[in-house]
Amino acid sequence: MNYTQRLIQREAELGRPIRVGVVGAGQMGSGLIAQIERAKGMEVAVVADIAVERGVDAYTRAGRTDVQVENDLAVVAEHIEARRPVVINDGLLIPKLPVDVVLEVSGVTEIAAQVAYASLLGKKDVALMTVEADVTVGLFLASIANAGEQVYTICRGDEPVEALKLVEHATDLGLTVVAAGKGKNNPNRPTDVPEDVMEEAKAKNMNPRILCEFTDGTKTQIEMASLSNATGFPVNKPGMHGPAADIATLATTLIPVEDGGVLTSTPAVEYTVEGDVAPGVFVVVKSEDDVVTHELDYLKLGKGPYYALYRPYHLASVEAILSISEAVLERRADFQTITWRTEVASKAKFDLAAGTKLEGMGGHHVHGWAVDADEARANNSIPIGLISGGILKRDIKAGEIVSYDDVELDETRPLIAMRRLQDSLVAAGVIGV
Repeated sequence: MNYTQRLIQREAELGRPIRVGVVGAGQMGSGLIAQIERAKGMEVAVVADIAVERGVDAYTRAGRTDVQVENDLAVVAEHIEARRPVVINDGLLIPKLPVDVVLEVSGVTEIAAQVAYASLLGKKDVALMTVEADVTVGLFLASIANAGEQVYTICRGDEPVEALKLVEHATDLGLTVVAAGKGKNNPNRPTDVPEDVMEEAKAKNMNPRILCEFTDGTKTQIEMASLSNATGFPVNKPGMHGPAADIATLATTLIPVEDGGVLTSTPAVEYTVEGDVAPGVFVVVKSEDDVVTHELDYLKLGKGPYYALYRPYHLASVEAILSISEAVLERRADFQTITWRTEVASKAKFDLAAGTKLEGMGGHHVHGWAVDADEARANNSIPIGLISGGILKRDIKAGEIVSYDDVELDETRPLIAMRRLQDSLVAAGVIGV
């Protein structure tokens, strides 16, 4: 029985659909709201956005009418019970409401982490779309969920999750995974700043800082670090290789050096540029059995012993509802950080002067750079998810990795407190082992 059939059955038994609380009604959030409203057996019970008009508009475009704007929690709860669409202005209030799942799609690391934490403490399942938060404090959040009865998951549709599904598929087939990753969708220009992508951002109706996070490479570094921490596969070298490759050459490029590829150790997480791999995800596998190799050759998967398993798309907000179903029906996460194998450090785009108030991802000062977590700890490297708002204590050269010693942070920020606790628990061997 598929998810839809089971959701219909669940609604018939309980007399109501899954109630989803959505935090964030921007471009991605609006698409998610429309998709959930089309699904059988679930509905958007409440939307939270600091610009309530965005929430109202998202509901309206999804076909819901008579949208209420309210912040009195008792009244909001009444609207939810009566199945009236309602918009509030504070996502941290959603865990206090009668919803089953909190779907976080703010796109802001600090907000996403706080919403996830509050939701888990409020005994709500959490489906996260902001992978930047997971790659900063995901191990901590997953440990809270797994110690109780809640589900914490990154949503289907994003490249790390779909690459993980290919890893699971390959492993179930008894194949040895050599590499896993994605094709990079956009240019790789590490020194891009928002002004460099302003016109393209306007044409795409995007925030230029979000687009800059893609073009300066930070997003890819974050996504592959997330995949690393969900699989335990390390990066081969700082920043990864990122070779040019086509679908047809994946299985000859992302293989060990001694066999003609670029990898110095396996398995590894990687990404490719140019070619026709994007917007897809892949795993490169090795057949360790001559009979299986012969069969895979006969089935035209390629010429062994290395093969590429390839998915030519990822459907972002369209597929996210699968993770809601998985969480509620199976009580299982589609994607979680299980170890801290890779860190996304902060690498200076230009020479930076002491006293600079640092911008975070997609800004003017640093871009993300995936490094081995042990190396990051040894160098006291500050994760890019924490650096926003920090004040530089010394001059930094272009290309230099920024350390905690270099930055004065606001230690009262909840995100920093969560990360400090995560680091302590990892060091003590309590989580991530």
